[in-house]
Order: sequence, then structure tokens, then C-alpha cells
Amino acid sequence: MSSHQTHQDHVLCQEKIREDNLAARRAAAEAVSISRETLQTTVAQGEQLQHCENLQERNRYIVTKSARIIRGMTWSGWMMNMFSKDTEPPPENRKLYNQSDDDDDIFKLNLPQEIQDFASIVRNYEFNVKLLDQCDNEHDFDTCLEICDSLRLCVQQALEDLTLSSSSSSSSQEYKMMGNEENNVHTTKSIKLRLQKKFIKVKQLQQSIIQQKNSKFKGTRQILENNEQQQQQQQESKISSSKNVVTSLNPKKIQLWANTNDDVLKERILHQEEHINALQENITELLRNGISMGVSLEQQNQLLDKLDVGADELREETKMITRRADRLSHRSLWRKPPKDFQYRVAFQHVTSQQFLSIEPHNKNKLSLHKTLHPDMSVFDIYERRGSKLIGIQNKCTGTWLGLSLLGYVVCNSNKFGNNEEWELDDEPMNKTRILCASAHWGNGGWLEFDAKTETFLIGDYGLDSKKNAALWSIIILSNNANDDNDKRNI
Repeated sequence: MSSHQTHQDHVLCQEKIREDNLAARRAAAEAVSISRETLQTTVAQGEQLQHCENLQERNRYIVTKSARIIRGMTWSGWMMNMFSKDTEPPPENRKLYNQSDDDDDIFKLNLPQEIQDFASIVRNYEFNVKLLDQCDNEHDFDTCLEICDSLRLCVQQALEDLTLSSSSSSSSQEYKMMGNEENNVHTTKSIKLRLQKKFIKVKQLQQSIIQQKNSKFKGTRQILENNEQQQQQQQESKISSSKNVVTSLNPKKIQLWANTNDDVLKERILHQEEHINALQENITELLRNGISMGVSLEQQNQLLDKLDVGADELREETKMITRRADRLSHRSLWRKPPKDFQYRVAFQHVTSQQFLSIEPHNKNKLSLHKTLHPDMSVFDIYERRGSKLIGIQNKCTGTWLGLSLLGYVVCNSNKFGNNEEWELDDEPMNKTRILCASAHWGNGGWLEFDAKTETFLIGDYGLDSKKNAALWSIIILSNNANDDNDKRNI
């Protein structure tokens, strides 16, 4: 009775082991399927970001070209354009692979499992090759190239296995597109032929990418044609050895198998070895897909940073062109556009918490004071009608803040002219920067403050100069026009 019970427990244990092995293999296959879909999504996102970068470069060219045209509308700008190089359009974007491939409908067919597996391997190889084209540094390129070579050999072996399996069965079975009965009927033979053509196309794409990357990165690499035969021989020897179950075991297992006559033990070792080999293939593909996704995400992060900086630069250049166009349109009028009183304010330097004021003994000179003077630290803000250009008039002296002929920041003009035009940044009023619109031949320049010399100066108009510009908190003291009737539409 005990012997029968022991045998029954052994059978139940073996069944439990088989069920656990099948569950593990299903989980591994599901993980591989998810990793393939994730890699596909990651590569598609990378292509979309690359498209955004191309659009940004195109918009940058349009903005730069517009700035050159506007500059040429003045005599000085026309002379500068005569002795400067014209803006060149961005190079045509290289597109080695067509995203809307006609062969993509293969993956929508309701195919048998062996053909679906082969199609999945081909598509995984395709996504990794696309990722190879997006590599911008040598380390990522070498990593992706190793993965692509490994996947290429896997596709070749899967194609051989599919050929052997299909030769023993009928290849006249027909399949239709899922959810679309009007499409043409496809046979197994035609599908396999299309997958072979797709594999050849992707392999040619990889070869073309290697040729182009070799000229970009330092050092030389062997082209796919030169080392393909050697790698294929190594893979064939590896595959032939893996087909023999005895040679795939380690030496201890081989000796144990050879010295035992227990058929049950042999069968158990065979099943266990089959299970381990299946898991090893899935784990290897998961590792490759994980590395590819890591490289792709790293490239996308770098591209996002580049797009962020490029968007800020493009926004500043667009504002500069708009500003120059407004000033140019004002010059074409017989008189300046009217100015409207906006509000009475005080400028507080964010870093030092001091207030912008005029000097008591030299009222044309600017300085920072610790206290808010009711007259010398108060300024009236006027805006050019129809534009964002503003004028800053001191309450005490009635003079306008502007730029002198020698490039100094002064407050001595009796009128709101071209050199007295300013522009506030788009940031909130409690933390903003101020730009002098007339600086650098109309391109503008950010107002800076040198704490060591306690002097004000005008920097460049670029994004780097904007970061060095002084931050101001604009405190609105009064915005009621009725309190300043004499300051309305002067």
C-alpha cells in the first residue's frame, strides 16, 4: 500500500513539475511578447522625436531667413547682408527606411504559430536596426550593432527551421487578413517569401547604416558582408551542437546519462533540458530587448533636452524678429505711434532686494538703493500702441530710461524715442528680465547688473545672455489712469 502511495505521489509530483514548467514558459513567452511591443513603441517614439527635431531645424531656418530679410530693409542692414553669408537651408533628412512599408500587413494575418514566431523575430530585428540608425555615440552604436548581428543570425536560423518544417507539410493553406474579408488571400508560401524579402531589406538597411556610421565615428568596422560568413559558420556550429541533446548537457550530466540505464531518469533529464533551453532563448531575447530599450530611452532623453533648449532659442529669435519688425514699421510712419500709460511701478532687484533709483546728486545715473524713495525710485510704464515695446519714465526727473550713443544705460532723455524702447520678458512680474530693444543694431540686449562695480550694462540678446541677466520684481504702485490724467495718450 505504501509502495502504491509512493508511486502515486511521484506521478503527482511529476505532473506538478510539468505544469510549473509550462506556466514558466508561458510567462516567459508573454514577457518576450510584451518586450517586443514595448521596443516597438519605444522606437516609434524615437522616430517621432526625430521628426520634431527636423521640424525645429526647418523652423529655425525660416526664422533666421526672416531676420536677414528684415535686417536688409535698412541701409546698415543691407550693407551687412552684402558682406555676410546667406542662410543655408537645413540638409534633406535622410530616411533609409520607409515607415509605411507594404509588408507590414503580414503581421495582421491570422497565421499559424510557427510563422507568427518567425514574423515576430523579423520585426524585432527590424526595430533594432531602426534603433541602430538613431545612435548618436559610438558606445550605443556598438551595443546596438552587436544586438542586431545576434538577431540577424536568429532570423536566419528561424528561416532554416521554418523551411524544414514546411517541406514536410502542405504549403497550400490559405489565410486572410483579420477583420477584413475583402483583402486578397495569402498562402503560406507567399507569406514566407514576403518575410524573406523583408528580412533581406532590413539586412541591407543595417549594412547601409554601418557604412554611414563608419564615416562618422572614429575607427573602422567590418562591413556586414565581410564578417557575415564567419558569424554564420559560428552560429551553424552552435546550432548543430544544440540539436544534439547529449552535447548540450554539461560534462557531469553526460557522464551521468551514460552510466545510467534508467529510462525514467533519461526522460526526466530530457524534459528538464528542453525546458531550460526554452527559457534560455526567452531570457536572451529579453536581455537584448532590455538593452535596446535602454539605449533608445537614453537617446530620447538627450533629444528631449536638445529640443527643450532649441525651443527656447527659437522663441527668443522669434520675439527678436517681431520686435525688429515693429520698430521698422514705426519708422515708416510720419510720426511715432501714441503711447499709453500702463502703471506706476518700482523695480526691486531680486538678488539684492534693493530698488532701482536715480542718484540724488546725478539724476541721470542709475543705482540701487536699500529703501524705496517715493520719487527717485518710482517709474511710470508706457506702452507703444500696437506692440509690446514699453518706455520707462522716472517720476522725479520726468526723463526716460534708455541707451546712450556710447552704449551706457542712462536716464536722461526728454522723449520716448527708439533708444528708450524696452521689453519685459514673458515671465511673471515678480521675477522677470528687462531687454533693451535698441541694443545691438535692433536685435536687443538684456539688462545686466555688475555687483562688483555696481554698474548697469547691456548684454547680448541670446539665450545664454538671458540667463545672466538681472532678475527684477516689478511692484505695481498704481494702475489707475484717472490718477494720472496728464500721462494718458501723451
